[in-house]
Amino acid sequence: MKITLDGQLLNYTLEGEQNLYQVLSSIAQWLSPQKAEITHLTLNGKSIEHWNRKEFENISIGEIDQLDIVTTTESEQEYNELEILLQYFHLLKRALEGRQKDSLAEILKEYSHVQPTLEYHLRSVFLSEGSARFPLERTLSTEGEWKQAEQFVQNTLSLLEARLYELTHPYEACEALIPLLDQTKGEIEHTSVLLQTGRDREAVRNVLSFIEILSKTLRILARLHPSDPRVQEVHRSLSQPLKELNEAFLHKDSVLIGDLLEYEIAPKLEELQSLLQRALTERPQ
Repeated sequence: MKITLDGQLLNYTLEGEQNLYQVLSSIAQWLSPQKAEITHLTLNGKSIEHWNRKEFENISIGEIDQLDIVTTTESEQEYNELEILLQYFHLLKRALEGRQKDSLAEILKEYSHVQPTLEYHLRSVFLSEGSARFPLERTLSTEGEWKQAEQFVQNTLSLLEARLYELTHPYEACEALIPLLDQTKGEIEHTSVLLQTGRDREAVRNVLSFIEILSKTLRILARLHPSDPRVQEVHRSLSQPLKELNEAFLHKDSVLIGDLLEYEIAPKLEELQSLLQRALTERPQ
């Protein structure tokens, strides 16, 4: 039995595997720490389109002459999905700018399939399931409605482009975050005052900004130093407060928002800055 992995011969030793399913399960487990997963299979020269456990269990080791495996890393998968989202929203943008009602209607037929992926990748912006729905559910008629849809699409494109840049240029994104965290430290105290004095609308804008900046910081640190214990610890210590901040924002709980910002998040900002600075000093030349 010959096995190739991404075009390279794999030195694979059987450890009791009796069928194709057991072989693939063993290889998938080996790939897991590398954050890679199997995305395509070719068995004895024939492409396999669907993973079917029952069928694979019925293919014995003796029936496998050659198995070609293609994998995709977590980062590659994220990049591909962001690229697809960008292409889709550029189509939306062109249809809206040209006031092409028929084209827009055709493109929006796919929106229900696009929306979950969009909400997953921009979950620090679209805080709840369904929150990324297209702003207009009926045929656009007034100029104001066209403008509203255009603004939604343009904002989404900007967010997707920023996320793709973060993925492809993590050190540059890391460097840009440091002054933002500095600014955030001063604004947290100001936001608490806004909440206490009933200026909720202004405070809400700040809170959304905090959520995005903190989420971005945690993503970049995890990308640059996934195995660093300090990064893992700060990620653990902030993940729950950040989740609670999202929920408090959705429930308009201004008291909890203020407490979380002041007592749970603010004390961690200096440590985040320190970790970002350290990541930059270890940047490959």
